[in-house]
Amino acid sequence: MAAGTASRACTPPRPRRRLAAAPPSPADPAPWQQVLGGPALSASEFSLLVRLAERHSIAAGDAVLDCHVPARSLVLLMSGDVVLGSRAADGGLRTERSVTGPAWLDVTAAWLDQPYAMEAQALSDVVIAELPMERLRPHLATHPALALRLCANLAQRVHELTIASRNLLHNDAPARFAQWLLQRCPVTSGSHDLRLQERKRDIAQQLAMTPETLSRLMRSFESRGVIDVQGYRLHIHDVQALRRLVGLDGLDAAAA
Repeated sequence: MAAGTASRACTPPRPRRRLAAAPPSPADPAPWQQVLGGPALSASEFSLLVRLAERHSIAAGDAVLDCHVPARSLVLLMSGDVVLGSRAADGGLRTERSVTGPAWLDVTAAWLDQPYAMEAQALSDVVIAELPMERLRPHLATHPALALRLCANLAQRVHELTIASRNLLHNDAPARFAQWLLQRCPVTSGSHDLRLQERKRDIAQQLAMTPETLSRLMRSFESRGVIDVQGYRLHIHDVQALRRLVGLDGLDAAAA
């Protein structure tokens, strides 16, 4: 299993348990299709994934990834909510991002035989699927389309990290928050409803700002009619306004 005894030995206080939808059936290709993208998986590709994948159920509050030993598997979150981050001196988890399944929890470390870069904790009851690299590697030559999908997933992760790094280094606070929202928004115009997975102080930490600064930004965005915040529910009224704050509309016009 991805979570080891070393991680569980210093498990922090359990967060409030979240309700999660029923996990997908092992015979359902939808989670794999969503994370791998591209055309529909072939019968042989899906059969291979089902045969290789090791599914585990993890209770809310428990550790999901073990950062103390080299990773042996690609880890897919099939269902539920997970928070990823690094351990603080007081044993708490400094949140860097949250994930709702289906989504990859880690698609990089096992290729390098390195420990997972971040620890992960289940916010709800979750189901994960691990693809052991030792068993997957021999099949990549005979399933080149699947190998290309995995390469695309790696490229996507590198792209996301590059954008996140540039956002922190070069954008002011409003642009950083706007970029953070856009990364969680699947549309490029109109409106969108978003459920915040993390506490506001955790979001502020991700954006290299104080919680007070984030609160002021939220109020400012609300007063300008860009967003509306009700607890952990956030409604984006104007996605294009966020894009203008980050400078993406100008880039789109130049590309056109």
